Amino acid sequence: MQKSVAVLGSGSLGSIVAEGIVKDLAGSWRLLGVVARTFSHAQDLAQRTGCVAFADVEAMLHEKPDMVVEAAGVAAAREHAEKILASGSSLILLSCGALADESFVVHLKNAAQRGGSVLHIPSGAIGGYDLLRTLAFRQKQLRARGEEAPLMVRVDNFKNPHSLAGAPGLAGFSPATLEENREEVFAGSAREAIRGFPKNVNVAVGAAVASAGIDETRVTITSDPELVENVHKVTAEGFGVRAVMEFGSMPDPENPRSSTMTAWSVLALLQELASPVRYF
Repeated sequence: MQKSVAVLGSGSLGSIVAEGIVKDLAGSWRLLGVVARTFSHAQDLAQRTGCVAFADVEAMLHEKPDMVVEAAGVAAAREHAEKILASGSSLILLSCGALADESFVVHLKNAAQRGGSVLHIPSGAIGGYDLLRTLAFRQKQLRARGEEAPLMVRVDNFKNPHSLAGAPGLAGFSPATLEENREEVFAGSAREAIRGFPKNVNVAVGAAVASAGIDETRVTITSDPELVENVHKVTAEGFGVRAVMEFGSMPDPENPRSSTMTAWSVLALLQELASPVRYF
C-alpha cells in the first residue's frame, strides 16, 4: 500500500528527492506535495512532479503525510522539525547539523514520542552509520556495567574553497591564499565545526551524533583548490575494532556545499522502509 510523503525544500536536493519519488518509488510512496520558503519555487517543483504546492508547513501537515523529507537547511529544521514529529508525521532530517544542540534533540525525541512518529537520520554523503551505531551501542553497553569504554571518532573533510565560501569559520583566511594553497582551516570538535561552518559539516555532525558524541568527535576541514570532489574520511576505533572509511562525491552543480548523493540516500532510505527485507 502506498504511503504519502511531502518534501520540505525545493532546492537542488529537495528537487532530486521529489522527482525520484515520482519516477522511482511510485509503487510504495505517493508524493503528496512540496513546501518551500518561497511559494513560487514550490509551485515550480510541484508542477514538474504533479503534486500540490503547499503555502506553508501547517497546510502540509493538515494533509497528514506519513513522512516528511526535510531538505531546507538547518534553520528550517530547527523551526519545523518538532511540530512535524508531534503532528504524527515521521521525518527524514537532512540538515543534521541542527542536532548539535542536545536540547533540540531532546525536544525532537519527546515530540516523536507524543506523535507516535519516527525521526530518521539518513547517511547522506557518507556511509558507515551501521558500524558507528554498533560501536555506540557497545560503548553504552559497557558504560552501563561501569566499565571503561573509550571510543575515538574523527571526521576529516577535504573541500574545494568554493564549497567553503562564505563560512564564518573562514574569517581571517585570505580567499586568494586559499585559491592557491592547500590549508587546514579548522580543527576541533563537531560542535565547534558546525558553528564555524554551518553549511559544510552536516556529515561530521551526523557521524558524531551517531557515535561518540558531538563534543567527543574530532573534526578537521582542509581547503584544497585542486579538489573537484568533496572528500570525507571517517575514522573510528574502539573495543578491538578499527575502521577507516573514505568517501568522495561530486558537489551538486547548483549547490557546491552539498552532494547529490545526499538526496540519493533519502530515496534509498524510503525504498528500504517500504521493503520487507531491510539492511541495517
